[in-house]
Amino acid sequence: MKKRLFSFLLVLMLACVPIVATGCGGNDNDASGKIRFWAYGDQTVKDAMTAMVDAYNAGQGKIDGVTVSYSHREESSYISIIEQNATSKNGPDVYYAWDRLFKKWTAADMTVDLTDYVKADEEAGNIDLNGIWKSTVSRFRYNKELNMSGENESIYGLPIDTSPTVLYYNKTALKDRGVTVISVPAEDMDRWNNNEIGDKYGKKKSDFTELNDITVPAKGFFRDDNGTRKTEQGGTSWQEPELNTVMVFNEQIAMNWDEIEDIGFLMTAKKNGKKVPTTEFGYFTEWWFNYGWSVGGDCVVDLSGNGSWAYSHGDWSENYIVNEGKEYTGEITKKKYQPGETLEFLDKIQCNVGDKIEPDNKGGYTVNGVALGSFNNAITNDSATRDTVKAAVQDGTLTALPSIREAFSRFACLAGEGASGLKICPYPSSFSTTSSIQYFTGGKVAFIVERGFQLPVINDYVAGKNEFEWGVAPLPVYKEYAEPSVELKAQYNDKADAYNTVVKRSGKIAGHSESTALVIRQKSTMHEQSYKFIRWMISEEAQSIKAQYGFIPNQETQIGKFYEKLDPNSTKNLGAFVNAAKYETPGDWWYMVDRDWIDIWANPLNSKVRYGDMTLQQYFDTFISQGNNTVYSYGNWDNGLDRVKQY
Repeated sequence: MKKRLFSFLLVLMLACVPIVATGCGGNDNDASGKIRFWAYGDQTVKDAMTAMVDAYNAGQGKIDGVTVSYSHREESSYISIIEQNATSKNGPDVYYAWDRLFKKWTAADMTVDLTDYVKADEEAGNIDLNGIWKSTVSRFRYNKELNMSGENESIYGLPIDTSPTVLYYNKTALKDRGVTVISVPAEDMDRWNNNEIGDKYGKKKSDFTELNDITVPAKGFFRDDNGTRKTEQGGTSWQEPELNTVMVFNEQIAMNWDEIEDIGFLMTAKKNGKKVPTTEFGYFTEWWFNYGWSVGGDCVVDLSGNGSWAYSHGDWSENYIVNEGKEYTGEITKKKYQPGETLEFLDKIQCNVGDKIEPDNKGGYTVNGVALGSFNNAITNDSATRDTVKAAVQDGTLTALPSIREAFSRFACLAGEGASGLKICPYPSSFSTTSSIQYFTGGKVAFIVERGFQLPVINDYVAGKNEFEWGVAPLPVYKEYAEPSVELKAQYNDKADAYNTVVKRSGKIAGHSESTALVIRQKSTMHEQSYKFIRWMISEEAQSIKAQYGFIPNQETQIGKFYEKLDPNSTKNLGAFVNAAKYETPGDWWYMVDRDWIDIWANPLNSKVRYGDMTLQQYFDTFISQGNNTVYSYGNWDNGLDRVKQY
């Protein structure tokens, strides 16, 4: 298969490059148990790793009979040095592996299969992977033959950290624009409105005089007016709030897509003609993940269960989520879906075991050569849905959600100058000379979706400048409100939509995180000793040390140390990172052994669509087929593996 050829060639290539000196002192590992550990990062990472290694050598290392020498590397050269030393006796025994590089290095036989070590330790009670964020463990499991990951696959690395994605926001800019900022979980809103309790910062409702005559609804962003929040016609229907309109941002509740766009308009200078203090842009995200994944869609889909991949951003078929208090068993996968989970592709569409499903390059699929459903130019429709799924929607077990095509389209409109462009988000080219995070620290953007590893950067920069307050909030989520009740309309008249909190349908909380694992180099002669060191590095003891340097630990039990370091006064809502770590998954760069397939569609998306130089329809017409052609080379389309398997 093509992937096996790729793996062989990559190993051959790595074996033929010049060996680079390591600077670790000495060549061969000695019999005493001394191993070499390489990592990368800034000075804070170096300090944290040094402290952890020193603690191991002084404690558990003596028990294990293992001594670790640590060599810190620059991020810019780390990849090349690791690959150049893949077969060298001078290479590391243990090294950092990004989740975005993990499959490439594992497919090239650069990492050791840890499955037997882990199983033996689990049986002996020496390790408990349940204490680690579930998503970070599963992403380092891999089936090299099928190019697939899953809970039952071999494990090649153990995660040492996680970097969840949240919504950073400029608290000072919001207040300057007349937005009241509160921090109240949805379940506490009634008591807070009744002045029975304070918010997370101790502020009662009575402390906000502007809210005296208002019952604040449980929403991420609320306006006490009849302003339009929809984004039709490129946002031209958006209405600036009238003078003295009460506006409330609640950092504890995820905004829906309308609400983040609404407050994005509010905080965009061009939209407001710079009449009031505001930021240059309201909202920035460069990732589609929390849009597509929120409705259960994805950028690739497995058409057989054996790794027969297709590019799916143009997929127009409805998605489905299990309702609260319900369960659903997939007809193909036999998976027992729990409340809040979305159905996998093979469980939602009309197909049977043994069928051959292929992409039609229009955003749909064929089953045994026959079109699966009918695409009628509707951005989402249910014509491909199996009858039993439709029946489960009717009986209240499932709820239908938008397609990935609709979600992806919603993301793509945030910037562009075209007819559908909202212009609340900077263009990708804005960051050719600066970074997106500098846009935030420089006060140019009010809300930005970013990862946890930026926390120390933001904290140090803003604290040093002391120019504005900041905090974090959950990522936006797909959420659609029902028609306001008759009673609500009678009470609030034309403001009923603003006060309505009854949800008609909601997607799942979704986003991406990054994680780094510790892996053992295949050519090391110290596998067992190296594993003992890794086992300690992911332990509560080691993670407690790391958290004290401002890094999100892989163990939730140690999160308090993280809070103490970066938010000792509890003013930033860093608990959002904990919630994010529980559900976030790796980004699209993780799916395949390299990111070549991403560049095919991401480059025109960023250079044309997000500028308004290409419509989404033109994009889909061209790049669905190109995406499929590229993804095809990674899949299992031979030897019967292209047929829907029997689970």
